[in-house]
Amino acid sequence: MQKIALIGLGASGLFALKELGNIEAEIHIFDVGPSYEKRYACPIDQGKLTVCPPKACSYCAPGQSAGSWNDFKVILSASPVIGGRLYDLIGEQELQTRLNKVRQTILTHAPVEIPIVKPDATDLEWIKRKATLANMTYHYQELLHCGSDNAPAINTSILDEIKANSSNLVFHFDSKVLNLNVKPDKFEVTFDRYKKPGEPNMLSFDYCIVSVGRGGSHWLTQQDFYKNLDIYPGQVDIGLRVETSCYFTEEVDRRFYEPKLYYRSQHANDIVRNFCSNPKGFVTPENHRDYVLVNGHSKMYEKSENNNFAVLVSKTFTRPFKNPQLYSQTIAKLVNMLAGGGPLVQRLGDLRAGRRTKTLSNNLIQPSLEAECGDIALAFPHRILASIIEYLDALDKICPGVASDATLLYAPECKSYPDSITVSKNMETTIPNLYIIGDSSSWTRGVGQAATSGILAGEGIKQKIAVKPNLIPVSIHPKSQHLA
Repeated sequence: MQKIALIGLGASGLFALKELGNIEAEIHIFDVGPSYEKRYACPIDQGKLTVCPPKACSYCAPGQSAGSWNDFKVILSASPVIGGRLYDLIGEQELQTRLNKVRQTILTHAPVEIPIVKPDATDLEWIKRKATLANMTYHYQELLHCGSDNAPAINTSILDEIKANSSNLVFHFDSKVLNLNVKPDKFEVTFDRYKKPGEPNMLSFDYCIVSVGRGGSHWLTQQDFYKNLDIYPGQVDIGLRVETSCYFTEEVDRRFYEPKLYYRSQHANDIVRNFCSNPKGFVTPENHRDYVLVNGHSKMYEKSENNNFAVLVSKTFTRPFKNPQLYSQTIAKLVNMLAGGGPLVQRLGDLRAGRRTKTLSNNLIQPSLEAECGDIALAFPHRILASIIEYLDALDKICPGVASDATLLYAPECKSYPDSITVSKNMETTIPNLYIIGDSSSWTRGVGQAATSGILAGEGIKQKIAVKPNLIPVSIHPKSQHLA
């Protein structure tokens, strides 16, 4: 019996596993996090804490910080701009068919009814008019928001169904893959226990699916086989997490929940966009071991009085610079150094005035995350901050009050990806039988398309095992650099 290695069990890995099902092959699943049933809910929900700690708890630890566990927002539209670049890879119809499959799976396993946010004609006319007057561009999307509180039940239910229908699965939870070595016709996976290291183990496989997410992008680039892939310079997203009053954004939230609004800065001609809006949600730390980022999530039942969202500036570098991931991580580490190890928070008014924030005790907007007050401008490039301020001033024309002095800015919010990797339509790389899926492939930017990439990889492996020969895939070069 042939053997398949699946490294990472986030959204892309889970849907790849579901697609493979009870295939005639032995599947080994490696994940640095604990088994699904041991992934506890947010400690605030449990009553153990009243606010998020300055540094991330294990709720956002490696293996538990995937988008399908925190907030669980799924873009259901086959867009050429939003959610990733699979539109370029497989076309609109094929992408939409698989996104529909993702939607049906999630809704089937949801413990409660989850509405699909779909703007009507009146809403679309309203936002297009508002956006045009603000010199912004609106991009249409349909959205499924499950919430962090429903994520454990949904993911566990999907995995339980897979287990019930499969007898060929071997799980290695709490296991860190140290190395993935490519040998002739084989893949050697060396792994160890994440929290209790011991003597490393090594297993050989006929196929390998890499699904390590954004958090695993650095690990991926350090593997020996990476230099043998056909790659194209990628991008990084550098920005801030904005927290403001939900009353400033309530009309947009009611109509769209998360409108995708893009802006081209006059200062530097950079594309600036919003990402991951959380009406009445909470800002949360995101621990990447070497540095701590900020993120946001919202829940279906518990609500705050704030709205938080990311404002990101996307940068693609040219020669001679070749390490955009290191660039964004260096900014993150510099912010953490100024904050004593965690994230920084600053009032927008203080940033404009060129002074540090010392206290938030009398601020109109009260923070949902306990972060160190400071001056973000000491760590962030001026070009990035100037573009973000321009974006907020434009957004203020749609949501009056958003650009007020009391609005809070959290740093760092950086999204690092590997370079764009050339893959076939089934996510197979130029190394035969090696598949890279999800955000670690740089082809996806969210749960919907990440899960879709897992389905594509599963379909590809099933076809190969059915016909036996190891065919070299017809690869597609990632020419375009669409944004998420």
